Amino acid sequence: MNLNERQQEAVKCIEWPLLIIAWAGSGKTATLTARVENMIKNHGISPQNILCVTFTNKAAREMKERIAKNLWIDSTQIRSFKDYRLPFMGTFHSFWVSVLKEYIEILDYKKDFIIYDTADSVSLIKQILREMKFEEKEFPPRKIQTYISTAKNSLLTPSQYEQYVDSSFKEVVRDVYHKYQKKLQENNALDFDDILIKTHNILQKPEILATYQERYTYIMVDEYQDTNITQYEIIKMLASKYRNLAVVWDDWQSIYSWRWADMRNILNFKKDYPEALVIKLEQNYRSTKHIINAANEVIKNNKNALSKTLWTENCEGECITLIEAPDDRNEAKKIAEIIVEQGRPYSKNLVLYRTNGQSRQIEEYLIGAWIPYKVVGGLKFYDRMEIKDLLAYLKILYNSQDSISMKRIINVPVRKIGARSLEVLDEYKNNYDLSYLQILENIEDVEDLKWAAKISLANFYTLYRELRKKLNSLPSLREFAEYMIQKIWYKDYLKWEYSEAEYDAKIENIDELINVLSAYEWIETIPALGQFIDEVSLLTDMDQLSEENDFVTLMTIHTSKWLERENVFIAGVEDGILPHIRTIGNQEELEEERRLMYVAMTRAKEKLYISRAKERFQFGEYMRNPKSRFIDEIPLVHTQEIWFTSEVSFFWDLNFWWNLSSSPSSETFQKVIKTPKIDNDIASFSIWDRLSHPKFWIWIITDLNGELAEIAFNNWGLKKMNIRIAPVKKV
Repeated sequence: MNLNERQQEAVKCIEWPLLIIAWAGSGKTATLTARVENMIKNHGISPQNILCVTFTNKAAREMKERIAKNLWIDSTQIRSFKDYRLPFMGTFHSFWVSVLKEYIEILDYKKDFIIYDTADSVSLIKQILREMKFEEKEFPPRKIQTYISTAKNSLLTPSQYEQYVDSSFKEVVRDVYHKYQKKLQENNALDFDDILIKTHNILQKPEILATYQERYTYIMVDEYQDTNITQYEIIKMLASKYRNLAVVWDDWQSIYSWRWADMRNILNFKKDYPEALVIKLEQNYRSTKHIINAANEVIKNNKNALSKTLWTENCEGECITLIEAPDDRNEAKKIAEIIVEQGRPYSKNLVLYRTNGQSRQIEEYLIGAWIPYKVVGGLKFYDRMEIKDLLAYLKILYNSQDSISMKRIINVPVRKIGARSLEVLDEYKNNYDLSYLQILENIEDVEDLKWAAKISLANFYTLYRELRKKLNSLPSLREFAEYMIQKIWYKDYLKWEYSEAEYDAKIENIDELINVLSAYEWIETIPALGQFIDEVSLLTDMDQLSEENDFVTLMTIHTSKWLERENVFIAGVEDGILPHIRTIGNQEELEEERRLMYVAMTRAKEKLYISRAKERFQFGEYMRNPKSRFIDEIPLVHTQEIWFTSEVSFFWDLNFWWNLSSSPSSETFQKVIKTPKIDNDIASFSIWDRLSHPKFWIWIITDLNGELAEIAFNNWGLKKMNIRIAPVKKV
């Protein structure tokens, strides 16, 4: 795109603090990209002296590919942020990890540390609670993990947390926090919060800080309004010597206070950099006039906002369609009907909602209308059982101290190593301060184990040593992974344990993992393994999203911030949902909800649909929520309304779906008796179950993760379904 006058001004400002106030769709990525190119091409600045921090891997990848193209670098040859021909471009977490890889040893960690995701952290807390003889029902592990995370983001060590202990629950949190940090260090592992906190600790060392100040003399930070206090302080330290800091700010899109993002950072920026040049990017290149003007009218009701007006030279476009349905079933049905009427490609459509739970009704009707879809934030590729197993093997080969991964695979495939054997290992580990490998190396000396268990554990240790030796000798990570899968008889294990349909699906996932590892062919095996593990650990929900397939995308508004689509549906726009019930009555939180609405509206390029239901099934009963105040803030000149009174559920009126293309509009559907809402008991389903479905007939569950099931139909192949809401019965 050709840069406008304000964008060009930002591109030319190099040796000076710069505040770019950029609103939705205003071409900030193009501006930042052009700025980097200008620095390298026209000012002779080395790419290695430029640091560009974003909030998503997707944004970093897009910028890197654009710059590589304009610098005549083959983008197919670049990987992640580790390419010295280009500036460092990555997320905050990827940059922090690069710092830790260089200097974490001063904190008594090894450089081959691994990163625990939330599930790993919760597993470790569960283990600690068992050791402390506490019941999980009384002290929920996830709740304790949240308390610990909050403490870390407040830069509170376990000892410093003591001053905030004012209840028996927090006493337990304090004790668990102490043990949790100790076990993380024993495992040579960090959680996500540690990545930030320990980087902050390392940069407190003057000599290390000076190294990075000289390395990165030019710094750019996107989405600056989403930084927390610690992130702000780190960037401030890095930029304090040369002050060549450029930040992009949009207070209208600040929606992450629950992640400790602090909007006061803009006040701190103006105080710390009073000489900064301020440039406003107010022209929108994404959306139509109706959408932009309506979004402006909504957001201007916030009192705490910078003065500005978003505008566009795009066409007027269609008015925003307001959908008012009698209940949530008809709301979902109408969304599905509109998508069908619009025709393909389905990928033009984005369905947004405030909370994850709202997706189930929408999924139900998309399934019934044969509309392919993907829920972003649902089951991830790297969360699948077989992938988690193989990742655990790779992790313990990279970091032998990782007890969480060790426990996952020590009996996978089955080696007759039972729960009692693991308890004995834990007792020795805790009592003698040994690692699992140290115990396994001397397994004959463990008196509390039976002879058969010692043999099994000794065989596992032999296997580990053989794999570790092979890791050092094979030329590529892909070749090693193929060897490892064969050596542990993993495919045979899957064939023994699962049905043919399940087995085929899992093999496809394993093949895809091998394809991923092929991208690391140009790196030696062990460094490649480390980079792969780091990159997998730092993936976000947005990294699940593929632009190549034709499906409708479903996600929460929070996740959608870096996305745009031709047609956008915002579902459940009701007081109590958007804005959320917890925020009503709190001016500050209500303003963030309004910003959330603004973000959702400005994802739309051509057509925007805003829907609500007069009646919604919540908390086990039908409830009535009033129309959202945000709808009332949209001037009527920008809207058109759809009112209808039908009450149809596709599960009890399947003829509707078979004849959807010729059906009359929803306003004329015949009213039928409301049927009970399906709410299956998830606990009653398991892998291998055969079930009957009124439309798809007989099928089998091949994978089950929470409510999401991967299923194999007799005639339709593999599909995904929300098992809680599906009309199924066991056969």
